[in-house]
Amino acid sequence: MKRSVAIKLLCGLLPLAVLGCAMFPKKGAPTAYRGGLDPAAYPIIDELCQGAVDDGFAPGVALLIGRDDTILMRKTYGYRMSEPKVERMTLDTLFDLASVTKSTCTSAAIMLLVQDGVIRLEDPVSLYVPEFEREDKENITIHQLLTHSSGLPAYTSASYLEEHFGPRPNPDGLIQRISELELKYEPSTDYTYSCLNYLTLARIAQNVTQRNMSDFLRERLWTPLGMKDTTFYPNAEQAARTAPTIYDEKQFRRAEVHDPLAYYSVCEAYAPGNAGGYSTVDDMSRYVRMLLGGGKLDGVRIYNPKIWQRITTDQNPKGISRRTCGWGVWTSESYATPLNEGPENLCLGHTGYTGNIVWMDKLSKAYVIMFSNCVYPVDKKENKSGIIAARKKVIRTVIDHLDIYQEVNQKQPAAE
Repeated sequence: MKRSVAIKLLCGLLPLAVLGCAMFPKKGAPTAYRGGLDPAAYPIIDELCQGAVDDGFAPGVALLIGRDDTILMRKTYGYRMSEPKVERMTLDTLFDLASVTKSTCTSAAIMLLVQDGVIRLEDPVSLYVPEFEREDKENITIHQLLTHSSGLPAYTSASYLEEHFGPRPNPDGLIQRISELELKYEPSTDYTYSCLNYLTLARIAQNVTQRNMSDFLRERLWTPLGMKDTTFYPNAEQAARTAPTIYDEKQFRRAEVHDPLAYYSVCEAYAPGNAGGYSTVDDMSRYVRMLLGGGKLDGVRIYNPKIWQRITTDQNPKGISRRTCGWGVWTSESYATPLNEGPENLCLGHTGYTGNIVWMDKLSKAYVIMFSNCVYPVDKKENKSGIIAARKKVIRTVIDHLDIYQEVNQKQPAAE
């Protein structure tokens, strides 16, 4: 009888012993955090985002941090509008993506067309854009536009366009002006981050499909991925949820693109390629998860492995700034570690002038989407600098507190 009781007691205590081992792991063993992010990161990130708002760098911030299919942090701070009326920031706020449009819309459309076999990356632009049939531009390729190695200048004057090509909207005048500009260098010999590259890519997409790039993206990307609020043309209901970008005595701009060249060219028939897209943090997380998932999400494949590889690995010649077909390859201390070097382990990202950033880590499958409208109500250099500093620290905090990188740090020999 006593022996039976003892056995029962032992059996009852065994699970507790196992649980105790799990609760108190051996010294040096990695601790299992939700999504692999140390909880110590959350208050730091909170303080950084709220601090950016309290310091007046932006009226508000929408933040989404995830890893694989796990949402780690999804939160808003401050207001999406403070003048002429006050509206709290919400998770369903649409933001003017600015240059994040390049990586998430324009290059996405072009790479789908490459996947379809309709165009090739090494095709000359002049094959699809007759305005480029000029001696200095007839051999520029689609690949060079995507990787910012075409030699085109970074920008051109919207006021010059108005004066010489007529009032907006005028996408034809814009492409004509781009084709006339002198190249800065021989293509593929250097790097210049250029809005003109992506305005030209949008023109290619439009000419090849014979339809608005926005319609093409809705059919092939946004609807299949469930990105219900991503658009170039916010409807009335979406416009009411859009973060404004300009408010002064001259104008109030909301749900109309901030960028001057995109604003000059956008119209019902034409979606610009350097800016002009709108999205929410939730929609953008679906796009990023698709890329981190090898080109598919929730059983829906968007890109085949070959195209996905061109989108997520360095495609520029050695010695030129590292770019994929759409994204920047980030290696600086703010956005990466020494582990983020090989093609399978890169950190990729893109920023937007209005205050947005998308960062993703192929090694850990973590990502950060931080949207703000720091150009509103007034575009000030100090506001932009403050938001840039805050988002760098947010991403650095995520990296420093991910289990995969903490384990590596623990293995590093202590400094003497």
